[in-house]
Amino acid sequence: MKKRTVKAPSVSVLTLLTLLAYQPLAAYAGRITMQLTDEQELPNGKRLCVYCNSIYTFTHITRSMSCQYTRTFNTDDAE
Repeated sequence: MKKRTVKAPSVSVLTLLTLLAYQPLAAYAGRITMQLTDEQELPNGKRLCVYCNSIYTFTHITRSMSCQYTRTFNTDDAE
């Protein structure tokens, strides 16, 4: 019976596996989930939803009766 030896993976294979492992994290880069901080009814029946923290302020206008409690924004859209 032949004895098989297992060869250790090369550095390039380990590097590739590491990059693939971090790929899902990169999908969330540039995005932030924020809580509703202010909600106002506009004259046309729509609602102005304001989400802000110490760094970002985002606004969203909706026709819904209420604003979402949390909302995810793209930080590249911040002014």
